[in-house]
Amino acid sequence: MTLRFLLLTSLFLLISDSCEFFTEASYPRSYPCDVKNKNGSFIAECNSRRLQEVPQTVDKAVTEVDLSDNFITRITNESFQGLQNLTKINLNHNAKSQSGNPAVKKAMTITDGAFLNLKHLRELLLEDNQLQEIPAGLPESLKELSLIQNNIITLTKKNTSGLGNLERLYLGWNCYFACSKKFSIENGAFQNLTKLKVLSLSFNPLHSVPPSLPSSLTELYLSNTHIGNVSEEDFKELSNLRVLDLSGNCPRCFNAPFPCVPCQGGASIQIHPLAFQTLTQLRYLNLSSTSLRKVPASWFDNMHNLKVLDLEFNYLMDEIASGEFLTKLPSLEILDLSYNYELKKYPQHINISKNFSKLISLQMLHLRGYVFQELRRKDFKPLQHLSNLTTINLGVNFIKQIDFSIFHWFPNLKIVYLSENRISPLVSDTEQHDANRTFFQSHILKRRSADIQFDPHSNFYHNTHPLIKTECSRLGNALDLSLNSIFFIGVNQFKDFGNISCLNLSSNGNGQVLNGTEFSRLSGIKYLDLTNNRLDFDDDAAFSELPLLEVLDLSYNAHYFRIAGVTHRLGFIEHLTNLRVLNLSNNDIFTLTETQLKSASLGELVFSGNRLDLLWNAQDVRYWQIFQNLTNLTRLDLARNNLQHISSQTFLNLPRTLTDLYINDNMLNFFNWSLLEYFPHLRLLDLSGNQLFFLTNSLSTFASSLETLLLSRNRISHLPSDFLSGASSLIHLDLSSNQLKMLNRSTFETKTATKLTILELGSNPFDCTCDFGDFREWMDGNLNVRVPRLTDVICASPGDQEGKSIVSLDLTTCVSDTIAAIFCFLTFSVTISVMLAALAHHWFYWDAWFIYHVCLAKVKGYRSLSTSQTFYDAYVSYDTKDASVTDWVINELRFHLEESEDKNVLLCLEERDWDPGLAIIDNLMQSINQSKKTIFVLTKKYAKNWNFKTAFYLALQRLMEENMDVIVFILLEPVLQHSQYLRLRQRICKSSILQWPDNPKAEGLFWQSLKNVVLTANDSRIFCPLQYES
Repeated sequence: MTLRFLLLTSLFLLISDSCEFFTEASYPRSYPCDVKNKNGSFIAECNSRRLQEVPQTVDKAVTEVDLSDNFITRITNESFQGLQNLTKINLNHNAKSQSGNPAVKKAMTITDGAFLNLKHLRELLLEDNQLQEIPAGLPESLKELSLIQNNIITLTKKNTSGLGNLERLYLGWNCYFACSKKFSIENGAFQNLTKLKVLSLSFNPLHSVPPSLPSSLTELYLSNTHIGNVSEEDFKELSNLRVLDLSGNCPRCFNAPFPCVPCQGGASIQIHPLAFQTLTQLRYLNLSSTSLRKVPASWFDNMHNLKVLDLEFNYLMDEIASGEFLTKLPSLEILDLSYNYELKKYPQHINISKNFSKLISLQMLHLRGYVFQELRRKDFKPLQHLSNLTTINLGVNFIKQIDFSIFHWFPNLKIVYLSENRISPLVSDTEQHDANRTFFQSHILKRRSADIQFDPHSNFYHNTHPLIKTECSRLGNALDLSLNSIFFIGVNQFKDFGNISCLNLSSNGNGQVLNGTEFSRLSGIKYLDLTNNRLDFDDDAAFSELPLLEVLDLSYNAHYFRIAGVTHRLGFIEHLTNLRVLNLSNNDIFTLTETQLKSASLGELVFSGNRLDLLWNAQDVRYWQIFQNLTNLTRLDLARNNLQHISSQTFLNLPRTLTDLYINDNMLNFFNWSLLEYFPHLRLLDLSGNQLFFLTNSLSTFASSLETLLLSRNRISHLPSDFLSGASSLIHLDLSSNQLKMLNRSTFETKTATKLTILELGSNPFDCTCDFGDFREWMDGNLNVRVPRLTDVICASPGDQEGKSIVSLDLTTCVSDTIAAIFCFLTFSVTISVMLAALAHHWFYWDAWFIYHVCLAKVKGYRSLSTSQTFYDAYVSYDTKDASVTDWVINELRFHLEESEDKNVLLCLEERDWDPGLAIIDNLMQSINQSKKTIFVLTKKYAKNWNFKTAFYLALQRLMEENMDVIVFILLEPVLQHSQYLRLRQRICKSSILQWPDNPKAEGLFWQSLKNVVLTANDSRIFCPLQYES
């Protein structure tokens, strides 16, 4: 009953668990998107996943979904079914290129009403999808709609119906450059958009300001719309407007890096003097590249709140000199008058109007591309009382001479930008003039980037990037003299910049030996940029005049470092007691005069792009301690140094204070992990871009403090099973772009709580067999560990899984753990039961049998069990696996006993007379019981065989049951010579033990004696045999 219950229970578990094969696989980890919780909003990042449709596995709680940069070309009513909480959808850049030609793309098709059921949708981004029209049936809840870079050339009332709550509409870049069509807007198209605040129609051929624009507008972008005329009525109803962009209408096309069509005759945009009269709330006005030659003051009569005015790329040199309009801009904070130079003119001085003094709120003045030769003190006199002025931009002006004392007038000046000029060194307090004076006519001024990839979201004419690096400008006042001709720095070069904290002198072709006097007038410098020069370091006193220097950038000064015979002194570092950051990258340093760098203050050293492979040569130990005396160093960058090996002695000479160590992009094929235990503060180790194939067992043993380990782009093919055992501090592990085929959960399991949150595995040739399920289960059980871009974590084999993500691996095709456990339990139970039964049968069979029959005899009385009839004269037991013995039995024993002329003997032989299919033990018992005698043919090997012992005990059993001694021994070899039983039998029944004679002449006597023993009646004497001994 118990056995039946066990079988039924097992069968039930098998059937219930096998239901997994008929259910759809589901995984707790989000796929193919990465879901993040940001300020209570669940954001699904599905961008750049090579998706061809909207994934149906997105969690229903998601509020924002980013599907940009995929290949989704069809949106239906079912695409976002179930995602009722969506507030933002990003479907930008999903048009698929056709035939490998990026210019020919397959347009996205959107079913009418595909978004209608998304009642909470507020933002819908559909940029760069080749759409021909605005999708129909958009939800009323929509606040923002972006259709930039499509093929929409018509806007009708039908398109905007149902969008009464829309606040931001972006329709720019739908027909630009090579587009020969006209963008048409139906009268009343904006009638229903009563809440619209932001409207962008830039880069569409409108030819005029659209009529009946919503009065609710606060921002209007009409850049490059072929508008040649702005009337008094165009903006009359837009009293709430704060931002107006009219740039690129009637553009200035000289040297333009894009297809540019000027207005007829190069005319400027015609704006009515009263066109801006109602724009009293305007804060930003962009009139760049409109070919303006005059700026009427009447435009600004009511712009008392204007903060930013962009007038770049016009012809306003005369207007800059007169500047009547400047008197109307008391609140202006940023004024950009860049690139208003006159063609083929290179004036001696700049001429700015005295009305600049009226700009009392001005903070930033951009005058790039005015193009003049000399800046005198009196030229900037109109600016000297502008107390709020913090930035002056005079870049790209080809200035040769500057009276730097000008800048004393501006006590609040923070940034002076003089990059890309022709400023030369000061020698004996006099400007050095060019030996060969050149004229501007011989130069073509490039006024925009040559990059043809335009960003439709950026300011097309105005560079919005910071003039000065943020880490430089935050230290104090900044002066940028990069890309000039200051090839020599004199003592008085910077005498007028005593308050400067940040100085950029990069790309000046400077090749002098600095001796500690060049910057004596700049004792307050904290950030010094000397990149891309040709400096010769031959004096340990260099920079000694800069006691406050914190950041020194000397990268890309490789000219003299590449010459072996030149002195290369870096001893000046030791004297810079406040130096925190030193950049010596990309200098090809392979030899130095000093063998050690010394500093007690340096916290960060960038030594990438040099030749440490030569400095740390195995045959040259001089530089092994080059970094040892940087006692406060925490960040060391040794990338791109051609390192193939780092000796233990060299590595141990690195500062023990290191927290960040970068050895990426070298050629290391071995890394001694045990050395990390000597760096107790190390938090980041970057070994990416090498040729490593070996990782240590138990990382925490050597690097218990490590938080970030970057191992991408190596040749790692195996992870030790206890790699992260005990690594409780590790947060970020990057294993992408290696040769990993298999991962096991034991690799990532830790003995203590883990902090691991980022695990990068992309670009590995994973072998997605059922063995990979172990790691998959670990992933599903550790959702706190984020695996970025799971769609890039793909299988390389087997063939049917190639190209699929490891998350899409269907583990239900493999045997589940439950089924495996049940089968394991059943097979284990059966195996153990059989083994125990066999052992019990072997050890206790005769005892149990004897006790049973004794008890039975006491109850029923004694009955003889001898019921079998003998058919054979003798049963022969021999070693059937011994070919020589078998041959002797068949050809000698059988022949002499069965085929003799007198008295034939009938033998029972195992290989001849046993019943096929019957158990061996049954055949053996039947053979012994049906034979008058049992002949044992003994050899040394057979005497130790279990078959012999079993047959011997069965023959003895007949003695006990039938009082008949049936045993006959034939000794082919001397065996069992110490057996007490055999000795006793030799004395009592000597004839039952025969030995094969050594003398062939005695064989006849042997056969006759054997025949006599076999044919003699069984002895009725009762033996009491002793225990058989092997």
